[in-house]
Amino acid sequence: MVFRNLYAQDKLQFSAGADLVNHYVWRGIDYGYSPAIQPDVELNYKGFYVGGWGTYAFLKSNAVYEFEYRVGYTFEKIGLSLQVIDYVYSTATFDSPKTTHHVDQDESSIGHSFELGVIQRIKDFHFAGYINFSEDNDIYVEVGYNYKGFELIVGAGNHEYTLNDNFNLVNVSLTKTFDLKLTEKYSPSLFCGTVYNPDASAVHLIFGVNF
Repeated sequence: MVFRNLYAQDKLQFSAGADLVNHYVWRGIDYGYSPAIQPDVELNYKGFYVGGWGTYAFLKSNAVYEFEYRVGYTFEKIGLSLQVIDYVYSTATFDSPKTTHHVDQDESSIGHSFELGVIQRIKDFHFAGYINFSEDNDIYVEVGYNYKGFELIVGAGNHEYTLNDNFNLVNVSLTKTFDLKLTEKYSPSLFCGTVYNPDASAVHLIFGVNF
């Protein structure tokens, strides 16, 4: 969802899609042990883009429901994107960089926060840094490499990303995407992989379909 808009479009373009996933893992953190649907929509014009993304769990137990919208601009010639993301997020049990501004609602928590992101692409590599404008100004950085459908990402963060607030490695992921060409204009894809969080000593297996 973050890297979909790295190249400017001369005409107004609209895109929409969705992922169906076995569970929601974000930057090395598992947000709910439930399958989820994750829709995404976006408008793009001459480097400017605005979009919305959400995740909606099928099971109520430890379920996570989130909506976020993003606005940004891509400098096409140098492959640099700047974006702001607004998170609106509800969860039953999790602490997160996205839930630092919250109000209690029964046994749940509703969070709202803004994040600034900077993404630089150089050929098959990407470098990204994010700061969440929360009480602790949580920081997350990552580097990724894509090769023939394989994507390797290594990311680190502090505060709510980690168990001791220190800046630690939290996300080492390797995924593979398989394109399924059903027609000339419609090609859904399958993806699967593993995510390892060294800080939490946790391993997550992920798989899903994009359509």
